[in-house]
Order: sequence, then structure tokens, then C-alpha cells
Amino acid sequence: MSTEPATDATLMARVADGDSVAFGVLVRRHLPRAYAIARRVLPHDHEAEDAAQEAFTKVWVHARNYQPDTAAFTTWLHRIVVNASLDMCRRKRPQAVEESVLHAVADGGENAEQLAARHEEANQLQAAIASLPPQQRAAITLCYTEEYTNAEAASLMGLHLKALEGLLVRARKSLRTQLKELYEGARHAA
Repeated sequence: MSTEPATDATLMARVADGDSVAFGVLVRRHLPRAYAIARRVLPHDHEAEDAAQEAFTKVWVHARNYQPDTAAFTTWLHRIVVNASLDMCRRKRPQAVEESVLHAVADGGENAEQLAARHEEANQLQAAIASLPPQQRAAITLCYTEEYTNAEAASLMGLHLKALEGLLVRARKSLRTQLKELYEGARHAA
């Protein structure tokens, strides 16, 4: 008996045969990252949890469709998570964008004023990202937070590379505009 952990592809083959234990291993192994991706696309924790759960339900139901020679399991799963998140955005168009709070991590050398300023900047950036249309938010998340290449992110989103690059250009332009307005508004208020 091998002491090496089973590969994702091996586990998926077992899941395709209805093995719930193998499915549990995959869920424990990949749920944190799936949730993190969904959380960056969706504005609320409970929506991200629902999207991650929906993604894993799809993994269970469509396990026979997974082709390990075509894509790594994580690539396949992350595409399902992004699609589930975008579907949720389409189903529930938010009326108002709520700010997501980034937890600033102090390095020990900052005083309270510096930490508060950094925390406020992080909040403003998160609010600006949250205000982007869902596909732009997903593109920004995959490329800048999850550090996928543009080609990988395009594949995950089911887009051509040029379409993804267009989303990124529009998202960055929108973020620049929003953050510039916030900065100029704060300067004039001071």
C-alpha cells in the first residue's frame, strides 16, 4: 500500500465511479482556494460559500466529464468556481455595492495612524473592485490576486485572450478613475 497521497486525477477517476470518500478528499484539499476565488468575485461571504458549494456539486455530478489530459483538476475546478460565481452575480444583481473589508496586517513598525491610513486605502481599493461589473471583477481577481496568466484566466473564464485583455483594460481604467476621484476628494476635504 502506497503512503503517497492520491493525485487529483486519481481521485477524480474514483469520484466518477461514485466514490464519496475520494470526493471528500478533493473537497478538503481544494475548498479553501475555491472559496477564496469565489469570495473575490462575490461581495458577500455567504454568496461565496454558496458558489463554492455549487461548484463542488457540479464536480460530483459531472465527474465523468473531467479529462486529466486536457487540464489539471485545479484549472477545471477554478473554471467551475468562476462560472458559478458569475452565474450568481447574474441571478442576483446587487442594488448597492457594499464595501469588503481587507484585514490590514501590521508589520509591527507602523503607528496607529499609518495602519489606519493603509487600512482605509485597502478598503477603498476593495470597494472599487467590488463596484466593477462581475466579469471585470473576475478577470482582476484571477490575474492579480490568484496570479493566473492572462491565457490561463481567459481559459478559466471561457473567453478568448483578447476578450480577457479587454476586460482587464476596462477594469484598470475604471479603478484608476475611481481611486483618483477618491484621492482628489480627500485632498480637497483636508
